[in-house]
Amino acid sequence: MNEEKVSVRFGYGVLSPTLEEQAKEQGFTLGDKAEFLEELRKAKTMLMFHVLTESQSKSITEKINKKVISSLKPLGN
Repeated sequence: MNEEKVSVRFGYGVLSPTLEEQAKEQGFTLGDKAEFLEELRKAKTMLMFHVLTESQSKSITEKINKKVISSLKPLGN
């Protein structure tokens, strides 16, 4: 099995497009996990403005990013 490594980037800021939109722009989809992952991103953003420290916010973003990356599927498959 020949797997090609592909670089993808996601923005998690308030003004960033949805994670699914960002995935599609890069040729991927989050499939049935798109809504759940978007809710995580929104919750993190809301908490960031009220109770999270900068290091907590960074840690949560890294964890969400790992979930996003593991959920990616190429479009058309």
